[in-house]
Amino acid sequence: MKPASLPQPIRAEVEKPFSEKLERAKQLVRVFAKRDGAFVSCSFGKDSTVVLWLCLKENPDITVVFNNTGVEFPETLELKERLKAEWRLNLVETKPRRSFWQVAEEHGLDFGRKYRDACCDALKDAPTREVVGKLGLKFNFTGLTALESRVRMWRLCGSGESYYSRKDGVWRIHPIAYWTPEEVWRFIRENSLPVNSAYEKYGLERVGCMFCTSHVGCQKQVSRVNRKAYSLIQERFFRQKLLDAWVAHK
Repeated sequence: MKPASLPQPIRAEVEKPFSEKLERAKQLVRVFAKRDGAFVSCSFGKDSTVVLWLCLKENPDITVVFNNTGVEFPETLELKERLKAEWRLNLVETKPRRSFWQVAEEHGLDFGRKYRDACCDALKDAPTREVVGKLGLKFNFTGLTALESRVRMWRLCGSGESYYSRKDGVWRIHPIAYWTPEEVWRFIRENSLPVNSAYEKYGLERVGCMFCTSHVGCQKQVSRVNRKAYSLIQERFFRQKLLDAWVAHK
């Protein structure tokens, strides 16, 4: 999304000077990061890595929750292991009870919201709820930003940078909610933070599940980064058998 397309209240926040937004992010971290039950939801993409770094500066022992969905980019897993060692992360890695493929078989693979919600719940939300309950986690830091998607933008419109979720019983804290992608990359460069190599290797704007259906262009992305999986998906769920030569060409 572009700032010009945002509702005026959100646009006003996004267009504030970066120095002001950075100070606000640090303030949120200072308020919540040292509390009992504080944790960072980290996908090891650029945004959550920035939030993780900010939180570690305030609380080096903060719990870090990584949802290993089983369909992660290999580069994501490599960065996770690297930072676990180098940053001495207090890392909790979740794994789903049902795989991506099982969810797809159950619901029928679709690139609409109905499937996306079922997939996200099975691979990420349910495992997180289990860990939250088991460990008594209460304050959840995320790398959510307003410019990622309309869904996330409207969530910020209604709730703001920090709020209590009655549904989950936890506080949600989004320190970089109003940062632009350019500001995130600038912060990464200025602080020499490590970057998930999947961005450059595959020409991606965002890194999450390799087969994530929640954004436009998912099928095109999968065809580019994992041709065998794309061929399997098209044949198994859309009854479209692809020629090996065509898959290789793509």
